[in-house]
Amino acid sequence: MKQKTLLATAIGAALMLPIWAASAQDAAPNQAPTEAKAKSLETVTVTGSRIRSVDLETAQPVFSLTRQEIQKQGYTSTGDIISRITASGSPGYSRSAVLTSNTYAGSATVELRGLGASRTLVLVDGRRWGTNADGFTDLDTIPSSIIERIDVLKDGASAIYGSDAIAGVINIITRSDFKGAEANAYYGQYGKGDGAHQQYDFTWGNKIGKLSYIFSGTYAKDDPVWASDRDFSATPNGPRHPAGSPNDGLSSFGPGGVISNGPGGRYKLNEGGDPTNFANYHPYSSADNYNADQQMMLINGAKRKSLFGKATYAITDNVNFRADAAYTERTANIQTAGYPIGTSNTLLQLDKDSYYNPLGSQQGYATPQNVSFQRRGVEQPRVSKNTLKTYRVGAGFDGVFQVGERNFNWDASAFFNKNKGDVFGIGNYNLLNLKQGLGPSFLGSDGVVRCGRPGAVIAGCTPINILSGAGGLTPAMMDYIGRPTNAHYGTETTGFAANIGGDVVQLPAGMMQFAAGVEYRRESGYFNPDAFSQAGNSTNPSSTPSSGKYNTKEAYAELNIPVLADLPFAKLLSVDLASRYSKYSTFGNTTNSKFGLQWKPIDDLLVRGSISEGFRSPTINNLFGGNNQTFDVYTDPCDSKYGAVATGNGNAVAACQAAGLKPNFRQTDALGTPTTSAAASSTTPFLSGANPKLQPETSLSKTLGLVYSPSYVDGLNMSLDWYNIRIKKEISAVSSNDVLEDCYLRNIQASCGLFSRNAQGQVVNLNHTYANRGSLETEGYDFNVTYRLPDTAIGKFRVNVDTNYVTKNNETLGNGVIDYNAGQYSNWRTRSNANLDWSYGDFGATWGVRYYSGLKENCTFDVTGGPECNLPNYVSPGVGITPKRQVGGIAFNDLQVRWNAPWNATISVGANNLFNRQSPLFYTASSNTLGNSNFVGNPSYDIGRFWYVRYNQKF
Repeated sequence: MKQKTLLATAIGAALMLPIWAASAQDAAPNQAPTEAKAKSLETVTVTGSRIRSVDLETAQPVFSLTRQEIQKQGYTSTGDIISRITASGSPGYSRSAVLTSNTYAGSATVELRGLGASRTLVLVDGRRWGTNADGFTDLDTIPSSIIERIDVLKDGASAIYGSDAIAGVINIITRSDFKGAEANAYYGQYGKGDGAHQQYDFTWGNKIGKLSYIFSGTYAKDDPVWASDRDFSATPNGPRHPAGSPNDGLSSFGPGGVISNGPGGRYKLNEGGDPTNFANYHPYSSADNYNADQQMMLINGAKRKSLFGKATYAITDNVNFRADAAYTERTANIQTAGYPIGTSNTLLQLDKDSYYNPLGSQQGYATPQNVSFQRRGVEQPRVSKNTLKTYRVGAGFDGVFQVGERNFNWDASAFFNKNKGDVFGIGNYNLLNLKQGLGPSFLGSDGVVRCGRPGAVIAGCTPINILSGAGGLTPAMMDYIGRPTNAHYGTETTGFAANIGGDVVQLPAGMMQFAAGVEYRRESGYFNPDAFSQAGNSTNPSSTPSSGKYNTKEAYAELNIPVLADLPFAKLLSVDLASRYSKYSTFGNTTNSKFGLQWKPIDDLLVRGSISEGFRSPTINNLFGGNNQTFDVYTDPCDSKYGAVATGNGNAVAACQAAGLKPNFRQTDALGTPTTSAAASSTTPFLSGANPKLQPETSLSKTLGLVYSPSYVDGLNMSLDWYNIRIKKEISAVSSNDVLEDCYLRNIQASCGLFSRNAQGQVVNLNHTYANRGSLETEGYDFNVTYRLPDTAIGKFRVNVDTNYVTKNNETLGNGVIDYNAGQYSNWRTRSNANLDWSYGDFGATWGVRYYSGLKENCTFDVTGGPECNLPNYVSPGVGITPKRQVGGIAFNDLQVRWNAPWNATISVGANNLFNRQSPLFYTASSNTLGNSNFVGNPSYDIGRFWYVRYNQKF
């Protein structure tokens, strides 16, 4: 309520300003009235405002990247281009997220201010582009060949655009007024000869009488990069700790119900040995670990095909009809290591009466026993193929008219956006067949092993030699237990809008202008996994089908009030006001407003600022996503080494004792071995789910900045903007740690009922959902300098520096604990891009430097101090001593040279990461429990030198 009071006060004061301004203007010398010429001027709509104006300067900070500047980079996909903008955080999903095998696989997202992809609104020509059911926009469904300019609004804009614009807005302006034809060809690859990228596009446009049109087609292909071909990803923990994973490819087993690494607790088959003879086994050691990274991609392969077209027909001099259509098909192919299958995650054992059991009845043991097992499915890596098709059509009318001397513009339009996808995967196992194949079996008189018992053969069953060495699972066995998975998903967005804007009243300082409009939007989505996966009969984590929809009806108004003009210390003073009312079918209504101010004390200096309310509505998956199995990373509060009981927390000690756990209780990993770090993966799947009672997030954004363009230095422009964004009622998944800490530390009995413990005391069957809990706050500065130097005898030079500095990035969790994330892993304090462009006649070159400041991460090795833990006594605010590892900053240099050929072509050759800088290692990105998560590198960094050549031909 306090936020609304502050904003209401600011708006009220702004509305009073014209009255005071009128008297101030009257006191000024009389000036000749300016004749209205709005109709003859070329007005534009600037990102962040609906009011059409001839002035590109606004109260909001907007960063623009033109097509010419994009062509001078070595990137071609829209996702890669936007991820290099300094206001972008580390992308949540990209081609480097190779463990992603769900509907996000192969997608590219952007997180402005590092606040999450769902809090960044993506527009194309001012209209929403379709999202997935989680509110993420896959940028690679927008072909880069159609981009004329990318505007990045670094300010909250819910009052202008509605939900999701909390962190800012990406507005992609497409090409228009194009006459002729253009073709582009691009090819590049890493210096190691892999990861080839090629893209080809063709654009054709013309204007014939009243009709103008443009058409573009694009094809792109990205080859994968394999983890084994880079030092930092060739082993699970990087080159300094080249240990393999205990989830071993040459199977191991433990007598009885639990595998352990203690004496007599785990055995490994000798190379070439008979798996049915216990004499051919030796006690397991770390030398027997398997390197799962040898089967994994570091960057997945992908293909993109797209068609785009738009047309404008001038019905009259003042009325136009516009239409556009787009089709994009994006296919991602991802491979990860074979499934780590074992007793711990299937609850299955090799039966005591199996022919392949080395301690079984058929090996002569008087007391045969079932055995637990663990093996990496090296015979069949997990491979997923995600194909996403995007269909989009839009049409509408727009025009201008006059009433007296007042000029007005209007438009009415509709659009439809549909995403339709399929995820197909191999490498998972059929648990029903696996159970049968591990059951009783025998060797027939014909030398063939069969399921069942003599006289009671199980038809159609294939016995599984689960303890055999690599390749020991024959094709027949793999066919029997292998289970392909398939899922279908999609979203639809339908929108209608009508807007009107124009002049209100002539004030002494200029014309007051307005914009107003109404919008309707309908969102729907679905996810349908195959029936086998739904039933939980596959090693693919089970999920239920889900679908949902909602609609919103909205109305907004915006007003620009010129207050002062052409006065001492007030060359310009204007106020922007905006408010938007939104009514959702899911949670009700919300109103969000914005106040902006522009002040030019002198012609060369602009002071700008804004304060705005924002909101983000719950997504389809937040509300209707059903339940899904997940393997969560968590810390058991009852763990005697890493849990809360180890710190002497009284509540935890009492609660853990009441649960029947011993004082020396330890959380174990998938092998039943005590964990070696504070966080370990669950050994059985937990359940996460949606919450239909969620409310929207709310936010308050503030900006204050200076734009300085000194008249005595032609071509120099500088800007400095401060920003602060606070988000309340954060929609977040309640984590496993939240549930356990609520139970054991805060004695919330409802949370104690959300999980149970097995016979060994390990947490199982934990269930957690989304909730409005916690808050986020980020603060920092954006600094930009562009300088077009005077022409020289050796050519023209242009310098551009764009920097983002973060002073604060805090998340207050639902339990009141604050995470101070600025400078921590993937939350850089400073990102900066500097470019020097040179042109001379038909030749040109661009040198770019991309800088990332240093980061800290929790220590994984040398936790008491050493080369891998250089800040062992680091004090985390509100937490205490938390050993940290400080990693230094890094800069990547890019170079492009180009030549404008006399046949109307441009040839460009370049290299990104010219000096082949090797990225620092980050153990935060690696899972030390399964050894097959992300690699010890930051996916935002370059993985080596990348060469490319680009050919542009105009016709």
